[in-house]
Amino acid sequence: MPDWNAVYAEKTVTNATPAEVLTINDHLLSTGGNALDYASGLAGNGTYLAAKGYQVSAWDLSETAVDKINTYAKIHELDIQAACYDLENNVPQIKNKFDLVVVSCFLHRETLRYLYDVLKKNGLLFYQTFSGLPVNGQGPSRESFRLRKNELLGVFSDMQLLFYREDDESATGENARQGLTYFVAKK
Repeated sequence: MPDWNAVYAEKTVTNATPAEVLTINDHLLSTGGNALDYASGLAGNGTYLAAKGYQVSAWDLSETAVDKINTYAKIHELDIQAACYDLENNVPQIKNKFDLVVVSCFLHRETLRYLYDVLKKNGLLFYQTFSGLPVNGQGPSRESFRLRKNELLGVFSDMQLLFYREDDESATGENARQGLTYFVAKK
C-alpha cells in the first residue's frame, strides 16, 4: 500500500482534476447542496463541485492531502471542508446527509453500501474506478482493487441508474476508456 502522505507531498491541489464521470454528466448537477468527495485525494472532484455552488466535504486518509485541500479552499474562498478518515476501517457514522457523493479511483467493497447510506433521498452517486484487467499499467494491479464486471449494478440495484459505462481491455476507438467503469445513480 502506498504511503499516501508521501504521494501527495509531491502534488498540488491546483493540478487535481475532476473525474470524467462527473464532468460528462454535469447536466445532472443542481446549483448546490451538500456534496461528499469520498477518498478525495487532492479534491479534484471537490473543487469542481465547490465551484458549482456545493458545500463540499472531502474525506481522505492522507493528512497531507487534507491539509493542502483546506489551505487551498481558504485561499480561494471555496466551501470545502476536508477531514482525515480511514475509509476502509472507520467511516463516520452518518446517514442521509449528502445530496451528492463522488468517488474516483477508490474501491473498498466492504464499505460500498455506506455510500448509499450517506446519501439523502434523491441523492446522486457518481462513481468512477478501475475494472477488469489492467491496461498499459493503468490503475492497481491487484484484482481486489478493481471492479468485477457489472459489480456496481448489483451492489446498487435499488438505485435508479442514470448513466453506466464499462469498457474492458478490448475496447477500442478514440472514446474508449479501457479498464474503467463509470456509474451514476439516484437514491
